[in-house]
Amino acid sequence: MLRTLIRHQLEQIGFTRIVTTCNGAEALALLSCEPDVDLILCDWHMEPIDGLEFCARVQATPYLGGRRIPVLFMTSDQRLAEDPAKRRRALESARELGINEILIKPFTADDIRTKLQQCATLAPSLSQVLSGVTSPTGGGAADGAEAAGSAGRDCANDAQGPDR
Repeated sequence: MLRTLIRHQLEQIGFTRIVTTCNGAEALALLSCEPDVDLILCDWHMEPIDGLEFCARVQATPYLGGRRIPVLFMTSDQRLAEDPAKRRRALESARELGINEILIKPFTADDIRTKLQQCATLAPSLSQVLSGVTSPTGGGAADGAEAAGSAGRDCANDAQGPDR
């Protein structure tokens, strides 16, 4: 259900091709054959690897050629919403793993858009979709999350949508 909701929110923003995976291991496999992803939304708590380990592996992945993919990290930890100092510390630690922003559940399409604007300089296609110039296609993500990009090959077993 969360993946469907996030998919809808990304479509509201302007993304046209969104790929989901059930967990971080599947998302890593997807990225190995479809690395042209412009955005990753990743949950903190997932199995068999958690979101922190997933993000560390993404940033260390050789097939990305050193390219950093913007990562929005999702959590339901309300303490981060209630305590700005704790949120700032968590974000500082997360940035060391390549995480750009943290979304605290529940969130809206406007919340996603705001976070995307904060990290759009890392992927020019994000700026384009936010301004309505173009809609990125493709992608990969982990556990209850989505991603959007400009990927062309089909290597996700559970990919959804008309392009798959």
